[in-house]
Amino acid sequence: MPRPAAPPSGEPVSPLRHRPFSLMLLVAAGAFSGFSLLLPVVPLWVVRHGADSVVAGASTSVFMASTVLAQFAVPAFVRAFGYRAGLLLGTLLIGVPTPLLAVFPSSPAILTVSFVRGLGFGLLTVCGSALIAELLPAGLVARGSGLYGLAVGLPQLVGLPAGAAIAENWGFVPVFVLATALPLLALVPTCGLPRSRPRNDTARGGLRGAADVAAATWRPWLPMLALSTGYGALATFLPIVLSPPVAAVALLVVPGAAMLTRWLAGHYGDRVTTPGRMLLPALVAGGGGLLAFALVAEADGLAVVAVVAVAVFGVGFGVVQNDALVAMFARTPAAQASVAWNIAFDAGQGLGAFAVGALISATTVGASFTLLAAMALAVLPAAWQAGRRVSGSG
Repeated sequence: MPRPAAPPSGEPVSPLRHRPFSLMLLVAAGAFSGFSLLLPVVPLWVVRHGADSVVAGASTSVFMASTVLAQFAVPAFVRAFGYRAGLLLGTLLIGVPTPLLAVFPSSPAILTVSFVRGLGFGLLTVCGSALIAELLPAGLVARGSGLYGLAVGLPQLVGLPAGAAIAENWGFVPVFVLATALPLLALVPTCGLPRSRPRNDTARGGLRGAADVAAATWRPWLPMLALSTGYGALATFLPIVLSPPVAAVALLVVPGAAMLTRWLAGHYGDRVTTPGRMLLPALVAGGGGLLAFALVAEADGLAVVAVVAVAVFGVGFGVVQNDALVAMFARTPAAQASVAWNIAFDAGQGLGAFAVGALISATTVGASFTLLAAMALAVLPAAWQAGRRVSGSG
């Protein structure tokens, strides 16, 4: 698919004026609504049926593991069938199996449904983020990534706290119904998308192998992995660690801060800075927020400090999301960059949910999140190098 024509020099054009891109945003919003509603609810559903924190964390990590497995196959899938087919199949898989959670509430059945839904999420995430670069001219990619962040962030802003609140106050079945219906509604705008396939971008090396992509993207990839691990841990265990009212606020604050700062980073990035330059300060903020949360999560009377801590984490995570993706687009073709970015995002979420579940069982909440903070701060050298290396050689 040829790259869309760039806007005339000096004339700002919104990515929203590109109709296929706007339709893709609608698809992403509907599909991510189904994902977001269930992210904190499935672990609660597992615990409600007698499982421990390890199984609760596994419900998220299994979902993310299958997501990552699917993501490896997406470039070949879209070369054969196109991005629209990927979005259609992904939307169906994320929505249709959801009612089975209510029908079969045993731990093995829940983990199986989570695995199938994760396959759909893998298709959705790679196709959606790749289409930012496939559908927009180069000068609009950072702003397009910021708008994509709004499209997937608003469902998380509403869905994470709403899913937990609905489950606690009205039961789990209404959440399962919503998480089925909203992705299926996203099938409508999906049908309006063109049957596009990945461009062979010779300017960034064409279709590369996994080793070449890893060599080109590992510097922005590591900050993404570090903070997505923290995000997965927070999304899974905030409803378990904090009291319900405080958890609801925290689950609103984390995606809200991330969504806003991802959009601001895109708005700023196209105009002022080069890809990767914002990763270092953003990683400091994200790691610092995790460390602050670790220090106060189990302390009485410090709920406000805990919410501020996760807000600081969200600020850093939002900037890292946008700047890492744009840096990867600068280094390798869109489909491969999207796979690398989404693997960091989703593998990190699964790792955070599972590892913190196991660590909490063996140690404490504070020790678990301190380890996540240390991991984030340990990759600061990679973030610094990512801002200095923007060529295709990585």
